[in-house]
Amino acid sequence: QENAGAQSDLARFYTQPTDACLETGYDILFFWVARMVMMGMELTDKIPFNVVYMHGLVRAADNTKMSKTKGNVIDPLETGDKYSA
Repeated sequence: QENAGAQSDLARFYTQPTDACLETGYDILFFWVARMVMMGMELTDKIPFNVVYMHGLVRAADNTKMSKTKGNVIDPLETGDKYSA
């Protein structure tokens, strides 16, 4: 079996909740973060993290959320080439 000696994903990514934090945008707080906590409690009786750092969103010129799906994002590689970053 491949990775038989490797640490399981659960053990690797779901370690010590007191040491874990999540960084996310406020727009998915309920839709994703709350579900992560509820599923963690249901399946492991542990919380996956105890600190959530929220950041603002980058908006497009028309004040819509930037999204790859909408195609209104800036390519960082192109920006780096243009401005020699």
